[in-house]
Amino acid sequence: MSIQIPVVRDHTIPLDHYPHLNETKTLRDAAKEIHSFTTDSKDRLRYSEALVVNNQNQLVGRITMIDILQGLAPQLIESTKVAKFEGKSADFPNLALLVEDNFFKECSLRWTKPVSSFMSPVEHTISANTHLLEALLMMLNTKDFNLPVVEDDMIIGVIRLEETFKAISSHCSL
Repeated sequence: MSIQIPVVRDHTIPLDHYPHLNETKTLRDAAKEIHSFTTDSKDRLRYSEALVVNNQNQLVGRITMIDILQGLAPQLIESTKVAKFEGKSADFPNLALLVEDNFFKECSLRWTKPVSSFMSPVEHTISANTHLLEALLMMLNTKDFNLPVVEDDMIIGVIRLEETFKAISSHCSL
């Protein structure tokens, strides 16, 4: 009796089932793309990022929800990096009320910014033929839990920790 070796390809989310958009698109397009993948009747978001491709459909980066928020309201994200300030530290999140009006005005003006200005490079990809345990080790080592999957130098989808965990734990006779 031989055991079939699980490989990344068998558990990859195909690219057309994962948020992705062209590098020429805007922050609004990126948010809409992420919004278009929900999980249930409550419209919970399934993914927290979108892959970014060029005109040849080659992977050039990724844009996360945090990247989009950084593009829409840089002052809000920067305010979380304050190391020390006078006053009660427990009330720091309540300071958000002070910038609410400005935040919504500002972010509505920044929707047209290009995703290419806010995306991050993809540091790690994985081959579709890679053993699933190797993929898990790569995720744990790099702390990158959403790996773009490549085959013949083309992006074919994404393998996440969730799919890897499900597949590996299923092989362990739950």
